[in-house]
Amino acid sequence: MPESFIALGNRKNPPLVFLHGFLGSGKSWRTIAESFAEDYFCILPDLPGHGENTKDELASPLNFDILTEWLSHLLDQIPVSKIHLVGYSLGGRTALYFACHHSERILSLILESTSPGIDDESERARRLAEDNTRAESILKDGISAFIEDWYQMPLFASLQNHPQTLSAIKQAAKSNNAEWAAKVIRDLSPGTQKPLWDSLSNLSFPVLLIAGGKDEKYVQMIHKMAERIPNSRSVIVPEAGHNVHAEQPEKYMEVIRNAA
Repeated sequence: MPESFIALGNRKNPPLVFLHGFLGSGKSWRTIAESFAEDYFCILPDLPGHGENTKDELASPLNFDILTEWLSHLLDQIPVSKIHLVGYSLGGRTALYFACHHSERILSLILESTSPGIDDESERARRLAEDNTRAESILKDGISAFIEDWYQMPLFASLQNHPQTLSAIKQAAKSNNAEWAAKVIRDLSPGTQKPLWDSLSNLSFPVLLIAGGKDEKYVQMIHKMAERIPNSRSVIVPEAGHNVHAEQPEKYMEVIRNAA
C-alpha cells in the first residue's frame, strides 16, 4: 500500500507512532504530537482508506491482517524497529491487533477509547448489519451528510461542549473520499473483527488504557481489559467523552507523557 505519513522530531529519538480514528488522518494528531517532537520521533500515518492513503484499488481486500502488514511495512520503510504505539478508536483497534501479532516491535502501547472486539457472535452480526447500512448511507447521501449524522450519535455527545473543536473535526472528516469511507466502515466493522480478548493476557509490555469519564461504555471496557492485561494501567479523564485527545488535549498529553 502507498505510504502517507507526517514525521516530526529527530529520527534518533525513540519512535512514537499515532494511529487516528475513523474519518481522521495523521493530521488529527499534529497538535498532540508537536508537544512530543523534542523527545520522540513522532510518526503520524494516514490509515488505509483515509487522508492521502487512498491510492489502492477500492476492490482490494481490507481487514486487520492487512492493516498489520501495512503498518509493519511502513515501519520497515522509515525504518524503525521498536515503537511506542498510540491508537484512538479504530486506530486503537489497529494498534492492539498489531501489538498482539508483533509484540517484538512494541515498547509500550497506549489505547484510547478502544475495544478488543465483540465476543458475542449474534452481536457481531448485528453490528455488521448496522455498519453496512451506514456504508450505504455514505454512498447514497454523500460524506458531508453522513458526518453530520455521525457526530449526532450519543457516543460523541460531549463534543457538543466544544463547538470549535467539533467543527474542525467535521470539516477535516468531510475531505474523506466517500467510497473509501464506505469501504472502511464496512470492511473494518467490529462485526468483521476477530475478538482479541483471549490475547490480552499475552501482552507483556506496558499498556496504558484511556477513556473519557463521560464515555460510560468505554470506562467499563477499559476496566475489563485491565483485568486481563498483566502490565496495564487505566486512566479515566474527567470532562471528556469518546474523543479524549480532542476534548482535553492538555490532560491527554500529561497522561501520555507519564506513560511513554
